[in-house]
Amino acid sequence: MLKNVQILGLQQKLSPQLIQSQLLLAVPTLALENEIKLQLESNPMLEEVTDSEPEEKEDEIESGTVLEDTSGEKETSEDKEESYDLDEWYDYSESDAEGYKSPENFEKENKVDSESKTDYLLNKVYKQRETPLDQLYRAGLEEKYVIVGEEIIGSLGDDGYLRDSLEDIIEDIKKQFIVDINIEDAEKVLKIIQKFDPIGIASRSLQECLSVQLEELDIDTETKELCLKMVNEYFDDLKSKHFEKLEKALKISAEKLKELFEIIQKLNPVPGNLDSIPERDYIYPDFIVTKDGNELRVELTDEYLPSIKISRRYIELLRSKKTPKQTREFLKNKYDAAKWFMNSILSRRETMMKVMSAIVDRQNEFFRSNGEHLKPIYEKDIAIDINMDISTVSRTVRNKYVQTDFGNFELKYFFSNPIQNHRGEDVSSKTVKEKLKAIIEAEDKSEPLSDDKITVLMNEAGFPLARRTVAKYREAMKIPKATLRRKIMT
Repeated sequence: MLKNVQILGLQQKLSPQLIQSQLLLAVPTLALENEIKLQLESNPMLEEVTDSEPEEKEDEIESGTVLEDTSGEKETSEDKEESYDLDEWYDYSESDAEGYKSPENFEKENKVDSESKTDYLLNKVYKQRETPLDQLYRAGLEEKYVIVGEEIIGSLGDDGYLRDSLEDIIEDIKKQFIVDINIEDAEKVLKIIQKFDPIGIASRSLQECLSVQLEELDIDTETKELCLKMVNEYFDDLKSKHFEKLEKALKISAEKLKELFEIIQKLNPVPGNLDSIPERDYIYPDFIVTKDGNELRVELTDEYLPSIKISRRYIELLRSKKTPKQTREFLKNKYDAAKWFMNSILSRRETMMKVMSAIVDRQNEFFRSNGEHLKPIYEKDIAIDINMDISTVSRTVRNKYVQTDFGNFELKYFFSNPIQNHRGEDVSSKTVKEKLKAIIEAEDKSEPLSDDKITVLMNEAGFPLARRTVAKYREAMKIPKATLRRKIMT
């Protein structure tokens, strides 16, 4: 039986404005530029401030009065019912009437050419490279071999390796085409494709990939034969860097073995990556911390972002009594969205400055000593300092970087767990990792230190760690184990 039940309860819901503000807070500065451009395209109420634009009188916009209807028509009862009190929702920020940036920042932006600011993000080296299919069609093969080549190239993985067997490829071809193809024909086509640019593509294993590249190298015959023998017959010893075994098996000196290793190490193990020029990972800092005498100055690097403001033209259209009711509703909604967006950017700027300033206060010695004294702190410490929720701090430091006189650092770098040294003092886990890395870099490369020996040295340096902790830190820094760190010292 259906019946109505009334329940009293409390629910916590985020307003759209707060959701937008939190989302923008987690966005890096470069991504924020794209978001601003997207809003400019989708919201007619927003427009970009241009240098040639005449300065608007603030009182004309902020008065909130409806413009007088110049048509001479009297206001109808319907107009009165649908009129809006602009004072309720059209209130610009006191300090940023034209947008979310101050006039000083706007002037600073226009002094720098916009293209030069993103110039470093573009890879200026564009090299025209033929695809494997282009090279296949240009190879002058018979039609049946071209069909086999197309099937092989179409079966390649993203890394450029062929993981489907030639038997399966031949079977697929026979289902689609009436051609007489055998395994020898497929092998012949495969060998041709493997010598396409990039050399080694369509290899079925790393061993085959290296072997194909070695065969095409322009080096002396003896060296090439030794390299091929090491790859084809002693591949396990090569991977494990068993230098003594390789010297004995190949009957060569340590100097010659070192030469062979240097040649093989320059080969490309993933030929598929050469289909396009690899992009460089550039870091654009969100903050800059500089020393100004005895003070540390924190700056936001957002001066190049587009300056935006509310469109005067659409405000006048909204005020006009001749504007249809449906259009007014549309413009009012777009204005609300524009205002929320601009306020979210202002809020983002204020929060980011608070968080970065609190980090600088907590890590004052780090910035003054060029990165030598990093203290162990948590995100909750910063949240307490600025009287905000820890989730807000977490969003703020996510994917953000700070530029200093001694390098760029991710904001996450400044947060770490404390570890007690031999004097019972708390030190940052990152300090411990840096010490561990320094020990490994100073080791004898012909006899790298095992994790047990590193543990002893770390304890002697005043960091009482267990072996498993040393192994965990080493793996976190992507440092291989001792056997794989060996080098031939001559």
